Amino acid sequence: MLSQKIIRKKLIYFICEKSAEINPNDIFKKVIIADEDCIVPDEVSIVCCGNVNDEEMLFRSSDGRYYFSIKDGWGAESGILYGITRGLYFDFQHPTTDQTILSECLTGHYRSWAGAMAFQGKKHTLETIKSVMEKKAVKA
Repeated sequence: MLSQKIIRKKLIYFICEKSAEINPNDIFKKVIIADEDCIVPDEVSIVCCGNVNDEEMLFRSSDGRYYFSIKDGWGAESGILYGITRGLYFDFQHPTTDQTILSECLTGHYRSWAGAMAFQGKKHTLETIKSVMEKKAVKA
């Protein structure tokens, strides 16, 4: 007998395989990722932001607090977003708008090498989010 985890994973792969294309501004009730527990509270809806690249798509919560990407495959069924693997993840700790994304990390103060690396990781994540949002704004 297969474990519930493997059955769930197979179901998600099946949904992602048969799903139609997901487009920017599509809205979902919640997100379920194959290898991970919930990354966004169920109370907020999920909005598609657009492609990071051919194998990764960026999403955000409706209030703009959570930004995350899904890699390797995604799909939707009954208003629920399904994904194979989570890529980047960022919690702003408060609602944001497209205009306030990079203001969170333009400068940084750090006293150690580890602090500098954490700052660079955060900056890279925010720049990736910004680039997708700029592509979306150009298309609109």
